[in-house]
Amino acid sequence: MKNQSSILIQTLTNAMDKVSQANTDLDINNIIEKLIIDFTDSEFATLFLFDKKSQLLSTKRDDDVPFSVADTKSMLGEAFLTKTPSFYNHILSEKNYLPEIDNPTNLKLKSQIIVPILDDDNLIGIVKTARSIRYSKVYSRHEMELVSSLSPFMVKMIKILSSHKKSDYVSQIDTSKINQQIRETEKKDNIEVSKAMLLFANTVHDIRTPANSLFGFLELMEENTQDNKMKIFIENAKESAKFINTLTDSILEQTKQAHEMQTSKPTTVNSVTFFAKTANIFSANMANKDISYIIHIDPFIPKEIKVEELKLKRIIINLIGNAYKFTPKGKRIDFSVKFDKNLNKIKISVKDEGIGIDESRQKAVFEAFKQAESDTSEHFGGTGLGLSICAKYISELNGKLELDSALGRGSEFYFDIPVEVIDKESSYTKLEDFKKNIVILTDNISCVDANNIKEYMMELNMPSEKISVSNVLNSNATHLFCFEHRINDDILMLARDKSVAVVFIEESLFSLTKSLGGQNFNIISENTYYGDLIYDTIFSIKKKKICIADDNKINIMLLKSMLETEHVETQYAMDGKETLDILKEAYDEDNPFDIIFLDKHMPNMSGTDVIKSFRIFEKENNIKSIYAISITGDSNTSDEERALYDLFVNKPFNKATVRESIQI
Repeated sequence: MKNQSSILIQTLTNAMDKVSQANTDLDINNIIEKLIIDFTDSEFATLFLFDKKSQLLSTKRDDDVPFSVADTKSMLGEAFLTKTPSFYNHILSEKNYLPEIDNPTNLKLKSQIIVPILDDDNLIGIVKTARSIRYSKVYSRHEMELVSSLSPFMVKMIKILSSHKKSDYVSQIDTSKINQQIRETEKKDNIEVSKAMLLFANTVHDIRTPANSLFGFLELMEENTQDNKMKIFIENAKESAKFINTLTDSILEQTKQAHEMQTSKPTTVNSVTFFAKTANIFSANMANKDISYIIHIDPFIPKEIKVEELKLKRIIINLIGNAYKFTPKGKRIDFSVKFDKNLNKIKISVKDEGIGIDESRQKAVFEAFKQAESDTSEHFGGTGLGLSICAKYISELNGKLELDSALGRGSEFYFDIPVEVIDKESSYTKLEDFKKNIVILTDNISCVDANNIKEYMMELNMPSEKISVSNVLNSNATHLFCFEHRINDDILMLARDKSVAVVFIEESLFSLTKSLGGQNFNIISENTYYGDLIYDTIFSIKKKKICIADDNKINIMLLKSMLETEHVETQYAMDGKETLDILKEAYDEDNPFDIIFLDKHMPNMSGTDVIKSFRIFEKENNIKSIYAISITGDSNTSDEERALYDLFVNKPFNKATVRESIQI
């Protein structure tokens, strides 16, 4: 493998030397494409250059004809829009395969790799490789990542081809990332081993199912026999069945851990959404066990962070699951996420009012197959692997799992890990308008959730004297959080009146959703994360209402994800006539849209006709004009069409540009 690494690096170095000596753009293009073919053992390779002004892709080949993929439902179009690398095998069966775009020369292709080339998140080109049906071997993720590792080189080459000044860009290439990707291919040697492990794990799983049934039948036999000698035999058989279950559990756990170790990579996540969704996995369990489950996520955590999502999720699930397992009915569990902006660290804690762990046994809980008490495994189940995995994963994430516990008073597991901040803006902003009187209405003023709601508001900067947890509704209330047991006809009328912002709190999952369904009330549930709805209710600035109109669902998904961390409400349409109807209906309901992202090419009615018709509607009704953003990227847009829009945002979308576009 070391020789292969050296060969590939030497191939790259030779290519750089050849580029420096090349005379024409075509020569440079051929050198680059030959390099890509050699790197990936491919038959074909194409380097596309993207011109942002014309919104066209082109090559430096003699027979080149520039073309657009901004609105095509093709494999190349999907890569263009998402700016995400992909590999495709058996491309004829791919739903996005469009021959005139993905295979214009009608080659007998089998597999393709498509890698967008980005410069500061701006698309500047695309690399495509292909193998024909004569190749027995299809592409793997490792080969796709190998092409991706060439991005720094490709950026320089594209700039050379775009500027015609080789001297500005021909320099020593940093091969560290490429070396890293080549080392990744060493994992190929373990693929067969991994397949064998998977087969083994499946077999183990198949053994566990009849073993569970065997244990059940043995228990039935034990209950229905009076023969003491037979009971002893049955007890021995039960121990054997129990041992099989313990053994299979441990094997499956280790197989799962090995898989996670291989697949876990840093990814960018929406901070609040990631932690909230992970914590909410346990909401139903907590409700069924009558545990007070309090989820607190720092409202000032950065909007986006980069973490090893799979590992961190597994850690949190294991810690909360462990707390749930050892916490009796009627007690409390707190899950807390805080951000230390000075250290760029996430601090996570899971605290319970469970059975606790004796000090003499606390070190043992981090060791595989050991539980804190000798009888807990029998009473609660499990092999004790969860905490050892957590400790291992946290260590790999440059943190340390800590424990504070005592027998009989519960436990707190906590740790902090460094994270890369992608969007440093706080998820929520502090409140500034204090002309509010907030009542949290409940007959139980010591209620855990009621006081948690108050604490959350205070953390958002709301003065304590403006919030009351009470069993009496203050007539001066501007905002009401009403627990389910206090709902009556007067409260429902108040909620419909809209003079007071009302949020109902259901005390068992879906109870209010069923009884008040269809009435468009704001409802939050105990045992879930509800910080977002609290914020939306009391925040002074109204949410911007945004319509996304495009017949390409990929574009819609991209825009929605880019706006996910903004204080906005989104709705989408994929048909021109439907879009116009939605805009007019929103006006009729006195809840108009503030902004529309509008594509030109839509069925039944073009985007141009939509905005033209709605501009006439605005004048006829003397209403404020909607802020219209064109996302067509059509270089042939006329001056008349341009006058209908306030802003033009080209594809592929840039997250910063999209977010800036709604700051009106």
